Amino acid sequence: MLRTILVATGTAIGCSLLQSTWLNAVAVYAVIPDLALLVVVYTAFHNVKAEGIAAGFLSGLLQDFISSAPLGFNAFVRTVVSFGFNLISGNFYIDRILMPMLFGASATLIKALATAILALVFPAFVHGYDFLDRILWIETAYNAVLAPVLFFLLGLLGPLFVTARNRG
Repeated sequence: MLRTILVATGTAIGCSLLQSTWLNAVAVYAVIPDLALLVVVYTAFHNVKAEGIAAGFLSGLLQDFISSAPLGFNAFVRTVVSFGFNLISGNFYIDRILMPMLFGASATLIKALATAILALVFPAFVHGYDFLDRILWIETAYNAVLAPVLFFLLGLLGPLFVTARNRG
């Protein structure tokens, strides 16, 4: 359990660093995919206990420290997303393409909704997504397209991201 949390958190932080440096080369309208969010979604869905939620919180908190976001912002958003995917863990058969695409798109929309809630509560500190703007929909499409690839790569490393009691 602890190994799964640490590996998922470390991978999500590595993806956050990758996003902030090299992925600007493939940005469309300054929008880049959120690979760290997809790592958290994969971990939360494939573990029926709190591994994904803990990884979401820890990776979000660490991302808050290395970004200009208010402390706790990413921790809250990633915890909400991972909690949602942990709730449906084990209830779906996950294929190789369609479900990861749906998970990537819905995780981005849940992230946008959680950000909008924080923007309502803390309007001076948080800027939420505009649901009619192209930025949200480009990020949603990016995450949907990249989710099957990332889920496949994480699946190859399955024992590191899925606790032994959850493997089947």
